Amino acid sequence: MRCLRLCALMVACAGGGLAWGEKLDDQQLGEKAERLQAVVEEKVLQQHGMVPMLVRASDYQLPTAKDYEGAYQHRHLQGKTEAELGLPPMHVWRAWENTPSDTAYYLYAMAHKYRVTGDPETLEVCRRTFGALKYIHQLGVEKGERGFLPKPYGGVYSNQTAGDQLQCVTWGLAAYRPIAPPDDARDLDQMVSDFALHQMETDYINLHGYFGKTREQQIQEKQEQGWRWKRAAIYLPTLYLAWDARGDDRFVTEIERLNSLSSKSHYRVATDRFSTNGFGGKRDLYLPSYLMQRDPARHEVWREAMRTTYQQASTGVLGDGTWPSAWRYDSKRGGRQIESMPTVGGGVGRTGRSAIFAMGCVSAQRWFKDPAMQRTARHILEQLDEPTLRFILPLDDDHPLPDEWVVESEMLDLDSLTGWLAAYWEGRFRGYW
Repeated sequence: MRCLRLCALMVACAGGGLAWGEKLDDQQLGEKAERLQAVVEEKVLQQHGMVPMLVRASDYQLPTAKDYEGAYQHRHLQGKTEAELGLPPMHVWRAWENTPSDTAYYLYAMAHKYRVTGDPETLEVCRRTFGALKYIHQLGVEKGERGFLPKPYGGVYSNQTAGDQLQCVTWGLAAYRPIAPPDDARDLDQMVSDFALHQMETDYINLHGYFGKTREQQIQEKQEQGWRWKRAAIYLPTLYLAWDARGDDRFVTEIERLNSLSSKSHYRVATDRFSTNGFGGKRDLYLPSYLMQRDPARHEVWREAMRTTYQQASTGVLGDGTWPSAWRYDSKRGGRQIESMPTVGGGVGRTGRSAIFAMGCVSAQRWFKDPAMQRTARHILEQLDEPTLRFILPLDDDHPLPDEWVVESEMLDLDSLTGWLAAYWEGRFRGYW
């Protein structure tokens, strides 16, 4: 689709574009963190302590069928209906889509908050949030699919899962394990062992396919793509955590196998000329950061992934802390140009999921001498707040979203909010603010 040449702005690390908001000092940033945590604790938590992906920003309630009347058809459906695929209606599955991830981000945030404060009430929040992940794990066990990590649409089992959910859950569990009381540590070790064995047994492909794609189609796609570091990084953290839990040689053998399969690939992205979007690129900061400490022999692979991902993604950060939904960048031809994005109805927009990029920056910063990542993360945390912690927003008043996408601009996005909290509290733990 033709690029909409809305702007061609040269950008520094923290970007240009929309108007810059007021800078916050450390105390003000801390006050914002407490206020945003109160939104989670008092407004959006669901049964068992699960954190949904989307709630209405107006009243913090889960969306209804009426909210989603006339909404777009999601590309994952592959032209099929939810009924054909055995899924709940869109307003249900979209609200709960990233519940494992968001619950895990919240656990990650609270585990770091406990390290900073030593507050026993915060440890209880950790325990409750871990209990939510245990509940989701148990949904798979009860279906005879031990280690299958379902997306709990409506708070119950579904046959959908994805590697991005597993990587986020592992991320949260790895942060909690060092502080977990003995009972939780025992259950955590069982969970990660189950997750790792299930992935190994299914060759890292969902038993049930993915939305409109059958398992057979996914197998064919993965065979054509082969193994690369970018894919291996999704699963290696789970295997390492399972090794910690069980000391089982099977996990070491599998780690070595994935490393061997990926060894001929590189793990870097273009930095001088590229097209990208504001919904991806975050895990290529925080997963390599974790792998740096687990696999120092491959530090050059992980460092290159973090360095180039940061250089590319930071070109998109706007003055208000958001990202464009899509942009291209050419260092020799005017810098950044915001693009239309077919997956957002062919329109242009911006997203608060830059908060997850901030989380990645905070985690990766310790591996680099120049504190550029820290500065970028600080800018994002200072500027984002409830009105911009959204999956999608119009770019500006002159460029409204397509009508069918407006509904999700009116939803508070918990990917963004929990990512914000994770970035803030790890940054506090590391002494960045």
